[in-house]
Amino acid sequence: MSEMGDVVQIIRVEYEGVELVMKLGSASIHAVQKAISFIVNLLDYEKNKGKTSLRKLLMRGGDLHVAQFDEEDLKEMEKLCKKYGVLYSLVPKLNKNSTRREILFHNEAVPRMDRLTKKMSHPERIRLSTMDKFLDETDDKTLNAFGDFVKEESKSDPKSHAGVGIENLLTKVGDYAMKKKNTSVDEMKKELEIPDESAKQALEKLSKIGVITMPDESGRFSTLMEPEDYEKKIKRLTELSQRMRRVAAEKDTQLMDITIAKKMVESETLEAIMTRIPGTWGEEARYIWVDKHDAMEIHDGKTILTYLDKNKSYDLFDKGNNKVGTIRGQELFRNHYSSVDKSVRKKYEKVIQTPTLDRKAR
Repeated sequence: MSEMGDVVQIIRVEYEGVELVMKLGSASIHAVQKAISFIVNLLDYEKNKGKTSLRKLLMRGGDLHVAQFDEEDLKEMEKLCKKYGVLYSLVPKLNKNSTRREILFHNEAVPRMDRLTKKMSHPERIRLSTMDKFLDETDDKTLNAFGDFVKEESKSDPKSHAGVGIENLLTKVGDYAMKKKNTSVDEMKKELEIPDESAKQALEKLSKIGVITMPDESGRFSTLMEPEDYEKKIKRLTELSQRMRRVAAEKDTQLMDITIAKKMVESETLEAIMTRIPGTWGEEARYIWVDKHDAMEIHDGKTILTYLDKNKSYDLFDKGNNKVGTIRGQELFRNHYSSVDKSVRKKYEKVIQTPTLDRKAR
């Protein structure tokens, strides 16, 4: 989608439910298509790597510029960008035979980039230009090859952020939390460059399995585990998340994770656990069987983390293990499990959505 202006062309691209804006000078339809294709491919590439730099640049208005430099200057360029506070998106090497690299940055950072380049060891090897000029000088064959590369990368990378799984993000956030011991939601988001929704998901799950505390009113949280315990727990959580992703993809369904108190377990075998459904008691108590491959113990073995399939029909049993009915996963979750850990979700939603200054003012 695009809107024509008198001086510039504003391109609005909807990407994963968010409208992102990019500005170009007057350009042909082919040039616009070329720009959109490049930007979407680069967004996909960053998503696969768990990065959000380009998304953030486009959410600022998308008036992008390009810095081109020799590959041997890359480390120095990245170091100075960090020092001068320049948000940038590193473009993957588009031409394997080229010794040049590129980063994208926002128009508002042009003055800082001008100063930054003068501090480089070889300022004569750096060239700053507009996005229009960069795309005009990059041939279609190279950009098409980049698109093919992104598609193959997404297929072959088992830690891709696409789809249901967020295991790579969980490890990233968990490792950061363990390293810092005590940190804030804002600091974590800034250092790891992850969006609010992803931060909420990761922190909620890490809190649910007992890796970190819930945040206080200032948005700070602490780690609860020793490094060796954390490594075992995150490994098992990663395995479970990957299994959930595979099952969801194979069955084309939605999986919802739930927690079950160990005191709800009535019986178990080598392969499965029989657990009472919350909200059912006495003669009306109902139970379901949970596959142990789909579950993990958390909170020092006091709780079980597992999941329900939204579209699956679950068999219901009485205390004597006699089948007494069935129930759809969606209904089972909504009526009996959705309130579990609701306070955890609300806490992180509140902290993540509340600006830092507002929290300090309280």
